Amino acid sequence: MSQPDKRTLLAEGLAAGDDDSALHARLAAAGVSAAAAKYEVDRLAKDPMAAMLRRQAARMAKQGWLLANQERLAREAEGGFALDTLAAPDAEHFYRHYYEVNRPAKLTGIVDHWPALARWSLDHFAAAAGDAVVEAQVERERDPDYELAKDDHRRLVRFAELIDWLRKDEASNDIYLTAYNSGANAAALAPLWDDMAPIALLDDTRPRDGFFWLGPRGTLTPWHHDLTNNLLVQVIGRKRVRMAPPWAFARMRNSRHCFSDWGNEALPAGHGDAAVPPVLETIIGPGEAIFLPVGWWHQVEALDLSASMSFTSFRRPNTHVEDYASWGDL
Repeated sequence: MSQPDKRTLLAEGLAAGDDDSALHARLAAAGVSAAAAKYEVDRLAKDPMAAMLRRQAARMAKQGWLLANQERLAREAEGGFALDTLAAPDAEHFYRHYYEVNRPAKLTGIVDHWPALARWSLDHFAAAAGDAVVEAQVERERDPDYELAKDDHRRLVRFAELIDWLRKDEASNDIYLTAYNSGANAAALAPLWDDMAPIALLDDTRPRDGFFWLGPRGTLTPWHHDLTNNLLVQVIGRKRVRMAPPWAFARMRNSRHCFSDWGNEALPAGHGDAAVPPVLETIIGPGEAIFLPVGWWHQVEALDLSASMSFTSFRRPNTHVEDYASWGDL
């Protein structure tokens, strides 16, 4: 039987905040003799790396306490932990009570003036830009990490061919034209901007700053958090949006970049428990939108053939990505 890696066990214990007695117990549980455990723990007193791990563990415990208090305040708020629906919200109210306090909301009445609500259809897309070549995400179903490996799934297709495939109305997560493809598609899909108009909540100096999404029912964006504040506007079909708050970080199983190991799991709406995060859930249909604050975890599922727009052009600096580091595997 192989001997346990004592240094790994000690590192795990220090990172977890173990004191000396807890470290002894951890080693003993792994089969380390009492004498060897005492020797290993005693020599940590002179190990600067052990001191730094203990200091970092204390900091993480303090952060955990702060997040727990944020959770307590959220649950004690008037109406409890819930998703508000705002009808044609005033910009000042929206920014003061939602954007600036990192609180999501479902929005209605903000794009009622868009011609797209009446015009957009597969026939309209074909007539407006069918001859264009667009970039889409394809062959997603063969790759469990399709969202993390987005670059591997980029393909050029004729927009008309994609539209013809969508006319089959088959449920699929295999092909999706997403915001990630917007840079490549800006010129090809420029005619669609004529079907939209400025949104009063956004920065009116950036009138064509948005991202187009088109896919069949069944497209699924797995649990992740964005690096900016986002406004997702639904034009065709419906999407189910599930959200979990930043203060539930420990329960979101974040091991890679901004993605959660919950992946495509349909976490239930509700208060959660010690292992499962609290989740808010809503469905947005044509003309409805949802504000997704930076750092909020979310999963988005198309319930129908779906066309959406997303925007980051708020009236406040939305540059959180600039000081974000991927950190690799956490």
